[in-house]
Amino acid sequence: LTNRHERYLQSVTDDELVRRAHGMRSLLRRDGFVPELVGECFALVREAASRTTGQRHYKSQIMGGWALLEGRLVEMATGEGKTFAATLPACVVALAGYPVHVITVNDYLAKRDAEIMGPIYEFLGLSVGTVVQGMPRPARREAYAKSVVYCTNKELAFDYLRDGVVLERRNSRLHLS
Repeated sequence: LTNRHERYLQSVTDDELVRRAHGMRSLLRRDGFVPELVGECFALVREAASRTTGQRHYKSQIMGGWALLEGRLVEMATGEGKTFAATLPACVVALAGYPVHVITVNDYLAKRDAEIMGPIYEFLGLSVGTVVQGMPRPARREAYAKSVVYCTNKELAFDYLRDGVVLERRNSRLHLS
């Protein structure tokens, strides 16, 4: 499905690609992550990547992206493009209007991956942020408000626990909903 959409998308302008990406939100919200829509979204991301980074997703990366979108774990060897493959499901979910957290193992990778993959997201009208150790609370809040946020497993876990403690101190049960 991705290849079929890709042929057409290679011939359209940047503005048309962005318009198509923005138009996906209502379709993804209404129909969900069905193969036809995901195939078109993957083709949009693939073309955006080609235009911004000069890279094109390989078939194995598309298959890995689809598996991630379905909630599966994907194992890829060093050098097979895990970071690049993750842009596919991340963009689909973010285009649908849901927050996306791309979790990695250390601050260096979180910063590097957000910086390298950022142009793909930004081309499609999505924002990208990074949460790393030592960031002040307001900067964290701002980063978590982005369409896609790169962070470490440790930072995400501790932010979740800190938020839980803060919310428990509230008097109203409405704050916990």
